[in-house]
Amino acid sequence: MIVDRIVIDMATHGGAPTYRASGFLYGLSPDASQPPPPMTDEIKVRQLRAGGSQLPAPDGGWVTGGYAARWDLVKAYRARAGRTGAHLEVLLSDLWGADGADIPRYPGDDGDWSGYTAFLDQLVGDAKADGITGEDIRWDVWNEADYDAFWRGRGQDQYLEMFRRGTLAIRAALPGAVIVGPSSACSPGDPWFAAYLDYVKANDVVPDVLSWHTLPGDPAAEAAEARALLAARDMSVSGFSVNEYGAAGDDQQPGPSAWYVARLERGGCDGSRANWGMVGRTPSLHDTLGELTTAETGLPMGQWWVYKRYAEQSGVRAGLTPGAAEARDGVVFQDPAARRSIAVLGATPAAEAGQVAVRYDDVPPYLLSGGSTNIRVERLPATGSHVGAPVTVSDSRAEVGGGSVTVTIDWADPLDAYAVTLTP
Repeated sequence: MIVDRIVIDMATHGGAPTYRASGFLYGLSPDASQPPPPMTDEIKVRQLRAGGSQLPAPDGGWVTGGYAARWDLVKAYRARAGRTGAHLEVLLSDLWGADGADIPRYPGDDGDWSGYTAFLDQLVGDAKADGITGEDIRWDVWNEADYDAFWRGRGQDQYLEMFRRGTLAIRAALPGAVIVGPSSACSPGDPWFAAYLDYVKANDVVPDVLSWHTLPGDPAAEAAEARALLAARDMSVSGFSVNEYGAAGDDQQPGPSAWYVARLERGGCDGSRANWGMVGRTPSLHDTLGELTTAETGLPMGQWWVYKRYAEQSGVRAGLTPGAAEARDGVVFQDPAARRSIAVLGATPAAEAGQVAVRYDDVPPYLLSGGSTNIRVERLPATGSHVGAPVTVSDSRAEVGGGSVTVTIDWADPLDAYAVTLTP
């Protein structure tokens, strides 16, 4: 029985792929050598977000005299990011030491900003000395100041003043610097977020990139909320960054991962996959790319193949109508030069299991041979172990009638993702 339908309109042409959802919060070793470089090269990583969290453990960071190890990590991540042309979001809060540990003070405690000023002076001095500047660097002023673990009982007013000071200092020292904020735990629909927007506009410290976290949530719907809030205030930013997406557990399996990729693309948001690793736990914060690879050997797991097929997409985007309640979604590109179309399809954990009809309309002539097209369906399996390759479900020819063809997927587990490739 058909439980859901997805429609792909190949007559609708969008832009070229940007792989904007292929971003990660940490996930590399402190020297950025592991997982092995092919694991990021082959998925065309576009964003890394880091500031040395949990180094040295416990209680590292500038505020406790443990800044050097964290800055070394930033330098290593910048070098790794350069392999795929990724930008690096530098987390100032982690460099300070506010990574969930019990630290002695926060910027502005008791109205004293001298420590924060000294921290910023060291930061921009090191950035200049080590060449951590330019358009590939984004300065993420603080992580989740609306969540007590990272702002420990301090109020929003103190955070906002800290954000103002940090933004002004960085922009003055590094002309053209890209500022990211507020990187909140809450979505744009929260009153905390609205208060942030009012403040940054009034104080002329609007970030270049507006950021928040989706743990879980829907990036496409949240991006629409953000655009409405900006329009109501006559504000603009250069882009959105959902710089933590996908909660631990089911959200970080292939089906939901592919769904998040699709929703980030639909919302026009850059994304960084969340990472819940901790010191002394496997996986840790410093391996597996947020559970894309095995911890011990750095080999691909099922969700790595989602990003691999995503990275293989080329040409121009085709239109896609999601399934019921948008619980299934995907991203599809078609490439006349390569004579190929790749669709990556995902689902939320709550999506109904069963057969899903995927209909292609207006299939272009370059994907046809003798009135038919070859359709390969691959399952990207949910698992916590090594997956050497996707599972080929079918690879056969299908007649295209009236420009349309339907692929029926027996989607028994919504935690699985699927890739569908058309060739002549």
